[in-house]
Amino acid sequence: MGEAIVFTSGKGGVGKTTVISNIGVELSRLDKKVIMLDTDMGLRNLDLVMGIEDKVNYNLLDVLSNKCRIKQAIVRNRKYPNLHLIPAALHMDGLLQYEAGLKILVEELKAHFDYCLIDGPAGIDSGFFFSIAPADSAIVVTTPHISAIHDAGRCMEILDSKHFRSVSVVVNAYDERMVRKHQMISSDDIANILSANVMGTIPLDKNIIVCQNRGVPICEMHTKSRRVFSILSRQMLNNVSDRCEAEVI
Repeated sequence: MGEAIVFTSGKGGVGKTTVISNIGVELSRLDKKVIMLDTDMGLRNLDLVMGIEDKVNYNLLDVLSNKCRIKQAIVRNRKYPNLHLIPAALHMDGLLQYEAGLKILVEELKAHFDYCLIDGPAGIDSGFFFSIAPADSAIVVTTPHISAIHDAGRCMEILDSKHFRSVSVVVNAYDERMVRKHQMISSDDIANILSANVMGTIPLDKNIIVCQNRGVPICEMHTKSRRVFSILSRQMLNNVSDRCEAEVI
């Protein structure tokens, strides 16, 4: 049985979709079957940053409203055969009425994929509760800016009340030089503020912007960011393995 992990954030523009797309690629390169669900209804950016928007015929709403079969909505990434995607709809009214259907869908996907990565919307409105409903674990993405950390804290409060297996934080756009100059909040301080485990920091990297504009993951460039995403993915593998061993014992 696979693991469903929701990636969320309290504030928009912190790079959540960048994080989930590159971790998805790295996990697939580690010979894991990965499917990414875009639940950010109305915006739908995940297929865009992956460069496969022209392959989209159906979306998540079509699946949940029985307008198509699951297989028809799944887009496979030709560059990464183990990586798959179900895109979001461009609109979705009455989102929470589909929550039960989403849970059923994710359980079915977990039977066929090692990882089901859910790209949730920013904020804590109905879309947030919809996206976290079927998840086993959660990763909150933030930047080292006080407003983003504040909003991430609100997400953490809600997630902590939902009894997930784990709730971790990834800090994006992190500049160690600014931290040393006391111009940016450190990862240790962020961990203390949020009372959470910071599983990794992704450096501020202009190459990420270049890759997004080209519709390719950062792993296709030799940068420090790529190494960080590789480390994060291996850490996620180890965490799941440790939990499985604990359950067996």
